[in-house]
Amino acid sequence: MKVGIRVPKKVAIFSGFYLPFLGGIERYTNKLSMELIKLGYEPIIITTNHANLLSYEKGDVTVFRLPVYGLFKNRYPIIKRNHEFKSLINQIKNEKADYFICNTRFQLTTLLGAKFARKQGKQAIIIEHGSSHFSIGIKFLDELGKIYEHCLTYLVKGYVEKFYGVSERCNQWLRHFHIKASGIFYNSVDEDTYDRFKSKKYKKKFDGKIVITYAGRIIREKGVEMLLDAFSKLSKKYNNIILIVAGDGPLLSTLKDRHKDSKIFFEGKLGYEDMMSLMNTTDIFCYPSMYPEGLPTSILEAGIMKCAVIATDRGGTKEVIINPEYGIIMSENLNSLTKALEELINDPSRVMRLKESLHKRVKDNFTWKVTASKVSQALKEMDNE
Repeated sequence: MKVGIRVPKKVAIFSGFYLPFLGGIERYTNKLSMELIKLGYEPIIITTNHANLLSYEKGDVTVFRLPVYGLFKNRYPIIKRNHEFKSLINQIKNEKADYFICNTRFQLTTLLGAKFARKQGKQAIIIEHGSSHFSIGIKFLDELGKIYEHCLTYLVKGYVEKFYGVSERCNQWLRHFHIKASGIFYNSVDEDTYDRFKSKKYKKKFDGKIVITYAGRIIREKGVEMLLDAFSKLSKKYNNIILIVAGDGPLLSTLKDRHKDSKIFFEGKLGYEDMMSLMNTTDIFCYPSMYPEGLPTSILEAGIMKCAVIATDRGGTKEVIINPEYGIIMSENLNSLTKALEELINDPSRVMRLKESLHKRVKDNFTWKVTASKVSQALKEMDNE
């Protein structure tokens, strides 16, 4: 008797950006894909070619990168429906995906994915990563942005019934658009992260210093300017502290020119190995974001690597730091951040308690194995509908 070979079911994941673009959604897409492979699925990523990379790539996952216009391509890529686009869409059709997932409501790839799934006789699900409207700080443009987001969401709702957030805060935000979420697919980390990196130190040595770290995009909405201002104030009072800023973005060169303190290290964009080694060297991780977060990956990575965390109440942060035993939730202002930093600088025993308690909470509740299992269950349930 012949034993049948199980053919992996294909999951098409539409996302505005993908690696090597480094952001929370991009890491989420990659990590979820890797875990779905372990569960017997074959992920296919459909994204935009915002960095002039290969339009088709076959590796651990298959990646299709759709052509985009040059304007806004690194902030909000607009798909160019040219001959190359049509050719790639035909190739994607030939993949005959069994399931469709779209990341975020507000990227044009989501509307494309939702329509594509409908044409294939399938239903897409959307994973929401935001928790408020985006803002660029210009009232008129922000209001136009809100109108655009509502219009795009209205169109997407015409094709999709099932929405999931990466945190409960995201699901609360979906209600603003009259959407009732079907569940939560938490942003997560690998459960073995700490064991893999606990013996690895960062490439620079900071012996005897309290290491304070920020990791993320260098944009105004992430609060990195406020952190630099707070640190500059404290560095005049404390000689045993240093600040490491990891990440890239449009404000990086300006901030480097403005803050030439020898205790501040601008490390630029780091690879994953260096980033985790840095987290392992970090005492206090600061994430003073004012951005419409879902559930910040960097907070989970800092937690699993035993950093004490100071962060704003954005996205699902309070679902991780549920009370003061796990970290400090600061207000979105300079005084609150400065006070929180100074409290931890002067209380090393509290720093140690926060490190251990947050590590355990993240490891017990926010791992990719758990999240991928929930995604898989949701996909299987769609087979029966």
